[in-house]
Amino acid sequence: MIDTVIFDVGRVLVDWNYNRYLEEFSFSGEKKAKIKSAIFEGPYWPMADRGILTFDELLHGFISLAPEYQEDICRVIDGAEKTISLYSYSVPFVKELKEKGLRLYLLSNYSRFLLEKTKHKMDFLPYMDGALFSYSCHLIKPEAEIYRLLLDRFQIEPSHAVFFDDTPANVQGAIDLGIHGIHFTGYENARKALTALQVL
Repeated sequence: MIDTVIFDVGRVLVDWNYNRYLEEFSFSGEKKAKIKSAIFEGPYWPMADRGILTFDELLHGFISLAPEYQEDICRVIDGAEKTISLYSYSVPFVKELKEKGLRLYLLSNYSRFLLEKTKHKMDFLPYMDGALFSYSCHLIKPEAEIYRLLLDRFQIEPSHAVFFDDTPANVQGAIDLGIHGIHFTGYENARKALTALQVL
């Protein structure tokens, strides 16, 4: 019997779209590619999620990968909250699940600096029974330890929980610990999965 639903955040409950955000700047194609690689697709973004660098260290790291674009990188980081937007289905969905008596949790690879910038957009937070953001424990999915920490901290029985994530490796990490892991590909498919599990 499923009594707990665990959500990833980015691309599950919120749209994380840095490509769309970068379109707001009048960067040339090459410049945009270098800035994207330095910030969002480089080695420092996972370090931010792991919470092992201060914000100044993180910014220095981004700049070190494209020093010729220091000013632009600072501009992009300054407005990074624009990479995040709330999906229209998110609040009604979690509210519906909450009203059915389910326990709801978040398990997300998320940096402190981005959470501080975007938490106000997460209108689903009041419905959550708890959350574990990676920066706070210096662990990231799909490392087994972060799932174990979530299960232990909130006394979740793995076989009674379902976990939605948009990244297959993270889903497998949950499955390996006995959680019902489901690859999130959209709201309708998520509903179908919960119906199959007799949750909806």
